[in-house]
Amino acid sequence: MAPDLFTAIDGTVAAGSRGRLGSMDAPSSLELIARLALALALGAVLGLERETRHKTAGLRTHSLVALGAALFTIAGAYAVIGVQNDPSRVAAQVVTGIGFIGAGAMIRSGFTVTGITTAATLWMAAAFGVAAAMGLYLVSIVAGVLALIVVVTFGPLKPYVLFRRSRRRFEIRYRPGHGTLDALFVGLESGGGRIMAVATAERGQERQTTIDVRGLDDVELAKVLASIDDRDEVIGIDHAPDPVA
Repeated sequence: MAPDLFTAIDGTVAAGSRGRLGSMDAPSSLELIARLALALALGAVLGLERETRHKTAGLRTHSLVALGAALFTIAGAYAVIGVQNDPSRVAAQVVTGIGFIGAGAMIRSGFTVTGITTAATLWMAAAFGVAAAMGLYLVSIVAGVLALIVVVTFGPLKPYVLFRRSRRRFEIRYRPGHGTLDALFVGLESGGGRIMAVATAERGQERQTTIDVRGLDDVELAKVLASIDDRDEVIGIDHAPDPVA
């Protein structure tokens, strides 16, 4: 009776396995294509925002990351039949692999590292792809809206939620015609600062500009001003009394 007992047990287990695999029926090809399209759209929206800000990873990169993550997830969930069918394993590998692309989006210049937000948006694009591929349509769309709100609005709001002491004022004296202010503004904004006010006065052959900036601490501001002070046309940079916030 032992062989019959083992045969019955094996048959029950096999039936149970078939039942579990049968419950994971693959959606139609049209629905899978719709999931890929949703992932592509969400990645494209986030990539377009990065593209307009001239970041290292833009529309194409974010779109391909979201689309690729969705395709990997669909392939792992529905193309593999048997005990190896484990969609969570594929999703985990997507999360790991996207780290390499995110690392490539970050750039180090001296003591400053830029591109961290872009790396985070690439990570989000991969998350959109996985969620859309799993059929979480509403969750994917809501997450896309929330991510877009973060990258669009949180940056401009940053200076206003910082402490009062974060506002600094300084004066720069220079000979005009060398793009000094353009280089200065780029340095301030790339460091996370927001220019609040600019006042310029002509003094013979030189120009004096007073600038109020917010969102930079003393160390970050000193780095930017030191790089500008090395320019040949710059005569001097002086710290003015901090304005009243």
